[in-house]
Amino acid sequence: MGSVKLPIAPSMAEVWDPRYPLSRSHRRAAQRVCFLSLLFVVGAVVCYFFGMTVPRLDGSWVGTEGETVARKEQIRWSKEDEQLRNYTWATPDPHESLQRMVRDLTPAQRRSREWLWRTRQHSMGATGVGIGALDPAGPLSPAPAARAHKSFPRASEGPGLFVNGSLSKYSELLQEWHTGRPVEVCEKGAWEDEYTALHAEMMSGEREPSLLEFACLKEEGCGGFADRVLGMVSTFLYSILTKRAFAITWEQPSPFDLLFDSPYIDWSRPFSSSSTTPPRTVYANQTFVDARKDIGAFAWGERQLDEFFPHFVGNYSEGKNTPWLRVKLNRGVTIRSFSYPTVAPHLHSLGLKLTTAYSCLLNYLVRPKAAALAFITQYTSLFSLPEYFVIGIQIRTGDSSLLSASDDALNTVAVHKNYFTCAEQVAQTYAHPSQKVIYYLVSDSHALEEDALRTYPDKVVVTGLRQSHVEALIAGWGEAWREAADASMRTVAESWIFSSTDFQILTLHSGFAKIPTWLRGKQGSTIQIFNPQNNPGFAAQVKAWNGGKLPPPPDCTLDKSLATFSELAREWSLG
Repeated sequence: MGSVKLPIAPSMAEVWDPRYPLSRSHRRAAQRVCFLSLLFVVGAVVCYFFGMTVPRLDGSWVGTEGETVARKEQIRWSKEDEQLRNYTWATPDPHESLQRMVRDLTPAQRRSREWLWRTRQHSMGATGVGIGALDPAGPLSPAPAARAHKSFPRASEGPGLFVNGSLSKYSELLQEWHTGRPVEVCEKGAWEDEYTALHAEMMSGEREPSLLEFACLKEEGCGGFADRVLGMVSTFLYSILTKRAFAITWEQPSPFDLLFDSPYIDWSRPFSSSSTTPPRTVYANQTFVDARKDIGAFAWGERQLDEFFPHFVGNYSEGKNTPWLRVKLNRGVTIRSFSYPTVAPHLHSLGLKLTTAYSCLLNYLVRPKAAALAFITQYTSLFSLPEYFVIGIQIRTGDSSLLSASDDALNTVAVHKNYFTCAEQVAQTYAHPSQKVIYYLVSDSHALEEDALRTYPDKVVVTGLRQSHVEALIAGWGEAWREAADASMRTVAESWIFSSTDFQILTLHSGFAKIPTWLRGKQGSTIQIFNPQNNPGFAAQVKAWNGGKLPPPPDCTLDKSLATFSELAREWSLG
């Protein structure tokens, strides 16, 4: 065979051979390049002489000492902000009750759980904002999906092959295998992209601003975690309906942006008067700031809410009456709004549904921090296996259990037997015969959790996290805010784990478990139980209303015992 000559790159002499002069267009292009290069060099020399920064080709800037400075203006964090930014929740190990369950898994189940735990703690996250943001802050987005697979899994990978248990739970794992994300009950609506753009344009000053702010101010009552989230989500809903940008002021006991990341919009506000975050163009407009109007709706009853919110859209759409509204609300009106004739058509036009509205809004607005997700997914990766039927049991025993060890010692399984009897009935009625039943217990009573672990060692799973009530935490400066942040992270973790259960047994007259139940977004698997120990004053009223008798425990095998989401929204903090 003859040799093959390969093309050789021309030398500089060949390119610039004077025998072949450049065309007129090439000469002009060369002149422009030379001029711009000279301009860059002269500019760099001037910048260096006057101590200014010098642009680099990668888009950053280099100062006289060689430090790299982001092109985007850096934030001058206050001393307090810097301390807050250094906070991170030390992810605890899962409780021994969960570890014991994991040890009992088959090799195939262990592989499936490991796949879920490994992928979910990354695919369910988002981007930090405010104090929790990177500096300089990057673009907001959900965390990238895990690897998506076109083919069905083999026995040794992902969800493996279906053996027994719940076929619907296995189908959800198959979908997660194919998409790289956990299955959500909420389908993405057209409003999401539209609102994301509106919010960004208003906050940057590109669009005439109008703002709806949820506010929990320092030294003011805001309610517990669930009460606040109910008010926050409801306020966010009306920011969408009125075409206003949304902001969250959460001044106590610890910053909201230490607890959550955001996938789409930056809702952050300064934590205190000394904070320097966030540097938004809109807040530099003093006329806009001076026009702010407060709506104090704290602890409003049903009548006040149902008189005010049906007219909210008409009164405050697109900046009408005031460009900046600050709402103080610890009640939920998201589900109730579907019963307002003036509001319901707007909700339907957005594609929102009564049963999934909270799930859609909350998942658009926030995602737990990575440290919390690392703990949450330890539990949800087990609860998602089709061979398990998980009953979430929330037992509210009252604030005295948090404040007094002697009072807490009175809380036993025998005292709260109604919950566990109901759980046994639910398992017999709704679980597949091949499924192992787990009770995921959440309570404000440490003594009750310990007794439940002794009584049902093969069923009960707990987090082991120390109980606390957000409203009872008074965070001054020093380490108090850090303790408050830890307590709030524990609440977030327990709530998001609860949302992954297959069935929920809740305490009537308590808001805590309503949030994860609505976050789950599946109606028809919830029962409420009246607990006289939770609020003795309320129990006395109920007794008086019923001729000296308390309500009998429900028969949890009957459909009539199931609570609808609308029924949940009619009691305690509403919805």
